[in-house]
Amino acid sequence: MINKLFIFSIVSLGSLLSQTYRISGKILDYQDKFPISDVNIYIENTNFGTITDLNGNFNLEFNLSNLNNFKLKAKIIGYKQLTIPLDNLEIKFCSGCSIKISELGNIFLINEVIELESIHVHAFENNLSQISDITINGQEFNNNLSTNIAKTLENYPNIGVSSFGSNVSKPVLRGYSGDRFLLTKGGNLLGDLSQTSIDHAISIDMSEINKIQIIRGPKSLIYGSNTIGGVIDAGTYGNPKFRFNNFTTKINLGYQSFNNSTYGNVFFYIPIKDNQINLSLNERRTKSQTSPIGKLRNTNSEISNYKLGYIKYYQNSFIYLMLENYNMKYGIPPSEEGHINGVDIDLLKNTFQINYHSDISLYNFDQFDIYYNYIDYEHSEYESISDFRAVGLAKNTYNTKIELKSSQNIIGSEIDIKKSSSEGFYWTPKANEINISFYGFYEHIFNNFNLLGSYRFGHSSIFPIKPFLNFSNLDDKQVISRFFPFFSSSIGLKVNYNNFQFSSWLMNTMREPTLEELYSDGPHLGTYSYEIGSPVLDIEKIYGIESAIKYNKKSFTLSVITFYNYSPYYYQMTKMGKCEFEYIAGENHPCAGAEYIEWGSGSTGWLYKYKPKGIESLINGLEFGIIYNYKDFKFKYDFSLVRGYNISEKQPLEYINPDKQKFTFKYSQKIIDYNLRLIKVESQNRLGEFESYTPSYFLVDFIFNFNKNNKIITIQLNNIFNELHYNHLSRIKSIMPEPGINLSINYKILI
Repeated sequence: MINKLFIFSIVSLGSLLSQTYRISGKILDYQDKFPISDVNIYIENTNFGTITDLNGNFNLEFNLSNLNNFKLKAKIIGYKQLTIPLDNLEIKFCSGCSIKISELGNIFLINEVIELESIHVHAFENNLSQISDITINGQEFNNNLSTNIAKTLENYPNIGVSSFGSNVSKPVLRGYSGDRFLLTKGGNLLGDLSQTSIDHAISIDMSEINKIQIIRGPKSLIYGSNTIGGVIDAGTYGNPKFRFNNFTTKINLGYQSFNNSTYGNVFFYIPIKDNQINLSLNERRTKSQTSPIGKLRNTNSEISNYKLGYIKYYQNSFIYLMLENYNMKYGIPPSEEGHINGVDIDLLKNTFQINYHSDISLYNFDQFDIYYNYIDYEHSEYESISDFRAVGLAKNTYNTKIELKSSQNIIGSEIDIKKSSSEGFYWTPKANEINISFYGFYEHIFNNFNLLGSYRFGHSSIFPIKPFLNFSNLDDKQVISRFFPFFSSSIGLKVNYNNFQFSSWLMNTMREPTLEELYSDGPHLGTYSYEIGSPVLDIEKIYGIESAIKYNKKSFTLSVITFYNYSPYYYQMTKMGKCEFEYIAGENHPCAGAEYIEWGSGSTGWLYKYKPKGIESLINGLEFGIIYNYKDFKFKYDFSLVRGYNISEKQPLEYINPDKQKFTFKYSQKIIDYNLRLIKVESQNRLGEFESYTPSYFLVDFIFNFNKNNKIITIQLNNIFNELHYNHLSRIKSIMPEPGINLSINYKILI
């Protein structure tokens, strides 16, 4: 009895002597100041630990009798481990409770590849604001890196891939494609034609990219007015805000087996006193892609990308000049509906940028920027067996932006001028386009919540240039100048309560029709279609809401995101009809004379007609995620679904990606980690007009990473079991399935 009382007394005394502590902070990347998610935060030699959320924040609560000789650790693959002695912390009691708290503020981790070679000057970076926002960098970026930006993103929730062969794959965000979301590089619009047609390639080479952000909610409107789907911003090496002390070379080499591709990038940082020269050289060569049943003809490509930047640094400012040459030659696969030998496309883009940046003190603003971006884009299309240029497209873009900003406020104005022209078998008229806009973002921090707001308003004009070519389906009198005033706005809320985080936003966006949607009238070689514009289209309006909740405690994180977007006037290019009988080459067409077919076009003498039409639509969906960390193991599960409804015609909306589940199992050591990724994509039987059923599939990937002494090796083995599968958003799924087993190797070194 005495022994039991003694033990009880010791336990009771220990409970009385122990103290509850709560430590909070935010983990940021030293190089770019962006938050780092999934960092393991733990007390050494104890069972107390947690991980950072998507915004890099953590709250760690634990019980110890005292903090002497205990250390806080921050650990994640790709960064140097950080150790903070707890007995050096500033501790205080929280108001009205007995918990001792310590607020560490911003904590910076050093990338093991970059180390201390560069310093961040004259800038802050905008932290992401919504639970649904995504930042992909470091080792996570390497684990998902693929041949283009769409394939790199396809494993993330509610992101599909609209493809026409691997060369022209494009991301689809929550059912939105085309220019219902923005695709930018370093915050600047690409200035190409990738979002006007499925066969136009995105002018980004992934070997020059070091991170990708997906930005949603109020902050997205600082990029443009049509951001209901979000903004995809690809960050590049050579940002002028990073100043190097020493001559530094970054080398990036890689290989993929599914298209026998090789690529290489060499980047030189050359500091000279208060000046810095950035030089980038990129080359990529791919052969035709393969699948479990064979090769997809005419899907080879060649990319050359050269970039030269010069920065002059002053005490509180800098001037940045950049010249870039991007050249891509790629193939579009053949089809009996279009060109039986396929189409070859040559893309040439030259870019000139100027950025003046200054640190200031003006009201609530501390930075001033002027941006000028000139882009000269050309695009030529040939039948694969011919040297005759059948179609030529060109666009010159002149973009100027002026911004005042701080960590919580941004105001700016933007003028965007485009001059478009065409020649050959493509009868869209030449035109000048002018877009003038003013925008702002504001975040106010209250005691228990943050309030966010943004706006973008302006005026867009399209001026067709006479004389016009002979239209086949349009009346010359319909081709007139059009003017579109627009106003987009958003308001959002963020709340943190104990281990819960809530975020929600409302948004209305407006999108003016493109030149092609208004006045196209001619065959499109690459897409096997004859496209006809609709001159009476009005501005498109979408009203959306997103609500999200996240729970984060110790090693467990759970998030649920819902979104609901309604459009009273929504339009996209749609096939005008479909022949229900099989066409046999060399014989008369079974639907001869049909009005939904343009006769006399295409290699076989006919092409389906496509035309935009306005409808009432609804797109909503769900994204659910769980993360659990246990010692050196990490388990992650994501589920996403999106539903699209054509309310006007009482049927499903076209081009909606199917439901998707992803399981990731990760085991990490000091310099090595192993990843097993399981992806289940459900069948798509909710079909829009003229769509066809796509069966479900299950893929298994294995990823290995080695990271030491400024060297990173990433090996991906995708689709290990060579699963035969089809992408619902592929325009050629009737011709060929998606790639089979693929070996991908990426090697990065900093010298």
